[in-house]
Amino acid sequence: MIAVPFHQNAKAVRGFVVFSRVVAVLIGTVALVVLTGWCLGVPLLTTLVPGQHAMKANAAIAFALSGLALLLTQDFVTPRWRLGPWLSIVVAGIGAVTLGEYLWSLDPGFDHLFDDSVARAAGLPQGRMAVPAALALTLLGVLGLLVSTRRYLVLRETIAMVLLAIVVTGLASYAVALAGKIGGPFAQVPLPTLLMLLLAVLGWLSSSPTTGLTRVATADTFGGALARRLLLPSLLLPVMFIFVLEALQSLLGLPETLAFAFVALGSGGAVAGLVWWVASLLDKLERQRMESALLRNDADTDVLTGLANRRAFDGALASLLHGQRERDTVFSLLMLDLDRFKAYNDDYGHLAGDQVLRITGHLLRAALRPSDRAARYGGEEFVLLLPEADAAGAREAAERILHAFRDFAWPQRAVTVSIGVTQATCGDTAADLVQRADTALYAAKNAGRNQAVVATP
Repeated sequence: MIAVPFHQNAKAVRGFVVFSRVVAVLIGTVALVVLTGWCLGVPLLTTLVPGQHAMKANAAIAFALSGLALLLTQDFVTPRWRLGPWLSIVVAGIGAVTLGEYLWSLDPGFDHLFDDSVARAAGLPQGRMAVPAALALTLLGVLGLLVSTRRYLVLRETIAMVLLAIVVTGLASYAVALAGKIGGPFAQVPLPTLLMLLLAVLGWLSSSPTTGLTRVATADTFGGALARRLLLPSLLLPVMFIFVLEALQSLLGLPETLAFAFVALGSGGAVAGLVWWVASLLDKLERQRMESALLRNDADTDVLTGLANRRAFDGALASLLHGQRERDTVFSLLMLDLDRFKAYNDDYGHLAGDQVLRITGHLLRAALRPSDRAARYGGEEFVLLLPEADAAGAREAAERILHAFRDFAWPQRAVTVSIGVTQATCGDTAADLVQRADTALYAAKNAGRNQAVVATP
């Protein structure tokens, strides 16, 4: 089985890297805005979205450090490995300390660094993140550490999947909370925090576009193109449907049955849209593949005779020689030359000569097996590659070709061909084989033409 090399789509790789850099700057900037709101006592800057809970100051610090660590993993930062992992460790530490406060009633004294009147009014610990946010930031720090140090690929991909599950669950809970149905563990997690977590996870994954999960998404294949277009929509569509369902019930007052009917209609349309998108993409890629195959075929085909050209012959011969060295396969080469072709051109003109070359291509294709390869070597010279044919089998093929030329009703006068035959032997190079067949061809010419001569290795 031949191993096909894995190729990345260069444009997709660049796109993922740029996305990672944009995310690093974005989450760092948003975190600094939130911290500014805490320092200046501006509630709107701490919530970002009116009516939302404030993003905790320690969460904002963690996001700012994570954004900086992500930026330091980029290739344009030198040396990028010195500070980034340490910043990610601090991010994980911030989340872990908050978890410790919940689990073991630890009080490191961070809660009162910033005035959290909203939390105080609600009877909640000041400055303390909700458990899901603390857990997510702990995992985000570990993810950043593993990505920036290029270690434990399976573990880091697992952590990324867990983080995405936390984010999607949180977004879905917000949708359900529109109707005031539940509180739950995500009730105190601000929506901007969830969105920044989603961006941070995608940013860290995109910073290494040639490894892990993103390696498939940046592949220069149909699967890669499909993943780039559909993975994120398929991840967020269920959340969007929940948002729509709850909005129809809570904001518009629609009955649950009617709301479900609208959501079913929308989900069916979304699925149909995705199917149409995939079909369009598949059609485009198939047409590109066919165009590429036609161009490749044109590049390997002699226009006049329809046979392979010299470039294609060289590639086929190299492949057969490689197979002979690796698997001890047998093959033979025939070199043909039309007898007195220059005189034919002089007597009847080049258009008549071109017609002879076209007929020659037809006769050679008809006389050979499907596995054989005929090519125009140059001018009136042709070469034939016969896989799995020894000298005796090659001689029989040469006789069939000689009879085909003799029996054909040529339009002006009979055209004959001289053939040099040789079997490839161990240690042959392409030049050795061609030279031996060429020598046998000249021997056939000197012996009176219209015949085949088998070269002795």
